Amino acid sequence: MKFYRTPEGIDYTIPSFLNADGTTRIYSIWDQSIPYVPNSGQEGGLPEELSYGTEYGREAINRALQSANPYDIVPSRDTEGHGTFMAGVACGNEDAAQEFSGIAPLAELVVVKCKAAKRNIRDYYGIDPDVPCFMENDIMLGIRYLARIAYRRRKPMVVCIGMGTSLGSHYRGGALGHIAQSYGDLRGFVVVAAGGNEGNESHHYHQEQLAARGETEVELRVDPAETDFTTELWCKAPGLCSVALISPGGEFSGRIYARVGERQMIRFLLEKTVVYIDYLLVSFESGDECIRLRFFGPEEGIWRFRVYNETDIPAQFDMWLPIREFINNGTYFLRPDPNTTLCDPSNNLQIITVSYYDGANRSVAAQASRGFNVRGEIAPDIAAPGINIYGPAPEPGNVAAEPDRPVRYVSRSGSSAAAAVTAGAAILLVEWGIVKGNDINMDTVGVQKYLIRGANRDGRRFPNEEWGYGTLDLYGAFEAIRPKP
Repeated sequence: MKFYRTPEGIDYTIPSFLNADGTTRIYSIWDQSIPYVPNSGQEGGLPEELSYGTEYGREAINRALQSANPYDIVPSRDTEGHGTFMAGVACGNEDAAQEFSGIAPLAELVVVKCKAAKRNIRDYYGIDPDVPCFMENDIMLGIRYLARIAYRRRKPMVVCIGMGTSLGSHYRGGALGHIAQSYGDLRGFVVVAAGGNEGNESHHYHQEQLAARGETEVELRVDPAETDFTTELWCKAPGLCSVALISPGGEFSGRIYARVGERQMIRFLLEKTVVYIDYLLVSFESGDECIRLRFFGPEEGIWRFRVYNETDIPAQFDMWLPIREFINNGTYFLRPDPNTTLCDPSNNLQIITVSYYDGANRSVAAQASRGFNVRGEIAPDIAAPGINIYGPAPEPGNVAAEPDRPVRYVSRSGSSAAAAVTAGAAILLVEWGIVKGNDINMDTVGVQKYLIRGANRDGRRFPNEEWGYGTLDLYGAFEAIRPKP
C-alpha cells in the first residue's frame, strides 16, 4: 500500500475514499485547525510528539461514517475542495457510472489539514484574512508527521505538496524545500511539488546585468483596490544592491543604503503610503542579498524602484511579487520576465517538480510557472496534464455525503491538479519498485529519474523552462528500462 497526502483537508464521507464495505481507506487525518482538549470526551488525540491539532485514526473515522452525523464525531472538513480534488485525482475510487477513476485507486491515504496562518503573519505580509494561507512551519511538521507514520508502518509514502510561495530566493526551495529534500532522501519516501501558476501573471522582473556602480529603474503598477502587499528584491551574490522609491506622484524616498540589519520605515506624505524596507545582506540557503519591501496603503499607479549597484562588478538581480491569490490583478511589473517563476519549495532539485499543459491539444499552459531556478539549474522536471482535470468535490454546503448519493465531480485547472496526476503515477511506480521488489531502494530522486527517462519528448528542445524534460509518460518510464534486442 502507498500513502498520499493532501494539503487542505479532505471530505472523508464521499464514496471516493471508501472501501467496498463502506469503511474508510484513510489511515489517519491530522487536522491542525482543531484544538485537542484532554478529558473533554472528544474523539481523537494529539499526534505522537506533536502538541497541537487533533489526529483521527481509522477507527474514529469509521465510527463517524456509521453515525447519522459524521461531523459530530470527526469534525474535520475540506472547506475549499482543493484537498478532496487532489486526493481523488491521485487515488479516488473507480466510478464506472460517471467514467472516473483515480490513478491509484487502491492506495491508502494519510491526510494533513494545515491550520490557517496566524493573523500577525498575514498582517506582516499584507495578506487578506479571507484568503487561504498557510505557515511554512505547519507544512514542515505535516511532512514530519507523514514520515513518522511511514516509518512506523514500514510502508512507502508519496507526499504531494499542492501549495507554494513566489517569495524567496528561488534557489533550493527555502527551508521547506530543505525539509522536503531531507525526508525525500529516505528510502520509500517520495515528494512531489506543484510548480505554481505564475507564468503569465507578470510577477517577476529580471535584470541580467547592472553595470558596476550603475543604476536602473523597475516599474510596478499598483491596482486601485490594493491595500497591502510585499515584494522582494534578490541580488545574486557577490553583488550588492540598494534601493530608492519614487511614488506615482513623484515623491522620492532617498537612497536607502545596504547595511547589515538595515531597516527603515518610509512615510510618503502626499500618497499616505507607508513602506517598510528590510535588508538581509547574506540570506539563508543561497547567500544572496534580499531586500524586502512591504507596502501598506499603497497609492495606485506606477511605482518606480531605483536600484543601485553598490559594487565594482556587474550585478544581477530579480524581483518577485506574491502569488496571484495574495494580490489584485492590476498589480504587476511593466516589464516582466515569465521565466524563473516556479514557486518554492518546487525550486529544490531533489524533489519532483511538476509544471502543466493542456492535455486536450498538448499546448503549454500560459499560466504555468516556468523554470529554471535562479541559478539556471533545470526545473521543472516534467509537465503533466493540468487543464480541465476531472475529479471529486466535497458535498455542497460542507455536509456529510449520503451513502447512496452519487459523487459530485468538477473540473479544475492548475499546478496542483498536475501535481496530483504525477503523484498518482509516482504511487504506481513505487508499488512496482518497492512493494513488488523491483527496486527496493527507491527514494524521491530515484522516482524522479525514472519519470525523466520515460518523459515524452516530441521534437522540442529539451530540457526547457516550460516542459522540463518532457511530458509525463508512466508507460515510457518502464519502456526506458526494458531490455531491448
